[in-house]
Amino acid sequence: MIKKNKSFIISLLIAALLNLIQIKIFNIDLTPDFILLTLIFYFFKSPALVTISLFWFIGLIVDIFMGDLLGQYALTYACCYFLAQYFVNKILLNNKYQKLLYIFLIFLSAQIIMLMINVMHDLYYPGASYFLQSITAVIIWHALSKFKIFKLDH
Repeated sequence: MIKKNKSFIISLLIAALLNLIQIKIFNIDLTPDFILLTLIFYFFKSPALVTISLFWFIGLIVDIFMGDLLGQYALTYACCYFLAQYFVNKILLNNKYQKLLYIFLIFLSAQIIMLMINVMHDLYYPGASYFLQSITAVIIWHALSKFKIFKLDH
């Protein structure tokens, strides 16, 4: 269990560093939420390690470090936990392309929640290209799932 906790913490730190990198093509931000990607991966890999309280707590930490509204990421991550919990059997039992569809829906819902919060507080509307980050997350998930260590088959 300690080895799992070490790898989980190290991968979360790497994900936090990757969140600092901006992937832009034609001035369109394509950077997915690497922290959410890591949390969802570990939720499917070892569900006893990752709970909703951890999703919420890490969301609060991300809120503090990003300087956004307090609770914005916490709410988004908690909702993504519930969606992942709802889709857990579908993701683990279906083929890889159906898995990608469910992963896309989780990330798309995260972006819709963030967009609704930002629009309600009159912060900004990023435009339709904002949703391309979900596609980038699915592409990264698909690329990493080719490696044995990232397989989700049970």
